[in-house]
Amino acid sequence: MFKKDKKWSLLVLALFAALPVFAQDTTEAKADIWGPVLFWSLIIVLCGQLLAVVGRIFKVYELSSEVAGSKKTIPWNYINAALFAFFLVVGIYGSFWSFENHGSMILPESASEHGLLTDSLMMTTFYITLVVFIVTHILLFGYSFIYRKKEGKRGYYYPHNDKLEVYWTTAPAIVLTILVVFGWRTWTDITSPERQPENPIVVEVTAEQFKWNIRYPGEDNKLGPKNYQAIGGVNVLGIDFDDPTSQDDFMPAEIVLPVNQPVKLVFGAKDVLHSAYMPHFRVQMNCVPGMPTYFNFTPRTTTAEMRKKLEDEKFDYVLLCAKICGNAHYNMQYKIRIVSELEYAEWLAAQKPTYNDEFKKQLVADREEQLKNKQIVQLSGNY
Repeated sequence: MFKKDKKWSLLVLALFAALPVFAQDTTEAKADIWGPVLFWSLIIVLCGQLLAVVGRIFKVYELSSEVAGSKKTIPWNYINAALFAFFLVVGIYGSFWSFENHGSMILPESASEHGLLTDSLMMTTFYITLVVFIVTHILLFGYSFIYRKKEGKRGYYYPHNDKLEVYWTTAPAIVLTILVVFGWRTWTDITSPERQPENPIVVEVTAEQFKWNIRYPGEDNKLGPKNYQAIGGVNVLGIDFDDPTSQDDFMPAEIVLPVNQPVKLVFGAKDVLHSAYMPHFRVQMNCVPGMPTYFNFTPRTTTAEMRKKLEDEKFDYVLLCAKICGNAHYNMQYKIRIVSELEYAEWLAAQKPTYNDEFKKQLVADREEQLKNKQIVQLSGNY
């Protein structure tokens, strides 16, 4: 037996020898993620080996009793039933403990109006599934304990019941239909251009590897057209500056929005698929190359108010990318500031159009360089 399990025995000894090292890693090298991962992996392996050893001990006991002519056997049915009851209690307790201790890790109260409704839908779904979770697990584990196999008792097989199947199919279908309808209505209200509020503040958000390009319309409240073929040099978005509606647009270093005012976000991408994510506003939308997507929302909490709620003077709302778009995906962060209407008006008045004299000179230089490169390519093709 030792030869058969020699490799496992050596592994267990090596794991026991390595445990102090990994335990030290988990306390002194918190930045190293591999220390805790390996430590708990070894713990799981050791627990598995321990259970295997205990099982073999019981097996040896049964074989010894059989050889000795004794009828004593281990009551596995009762042991398994007791384990079912034990894990039922421990499992439910562990679930509630996890919710109590880790529930605070979810996002704070929504900073947008539609976010309150989406959070309500999420919590409604959570409590419904919580009830189903508790009831089904009590039935599953409880029946395994109550109806364990006993000497002289035969099982009763109940193969089919049409009414019961109708009940447990209809009830979930009704609940899910209600949740889906409310969720669909909420989603269309915040994404459909036809249901957008009147005169929203329009902000264009264009993603690329690995940054965000933000553009606001100017006094005409119209974003100028774009052409991907015009991308190059200072014209990072390919904006058609020959169109008058483009000449008053501006590209700020941060997103600034007034509180309690409707906002329409227009998303796009220059290269690959990205996903714009503003967690505190419950905003998330894919940024697709060549196809604009939309999201309507209304901020309800200023940055200053949220800092006070969280007791964190350094807090800022942020725009993130929720789609792994490349090796520098983590760099896609953009500051969002929610201010009062007066502060927003002052900020807006201080913004200057992107299409200024310096930009015009650089744009002309870029066009001349592009034309020169094109001519070089044409000449090289003639040889």
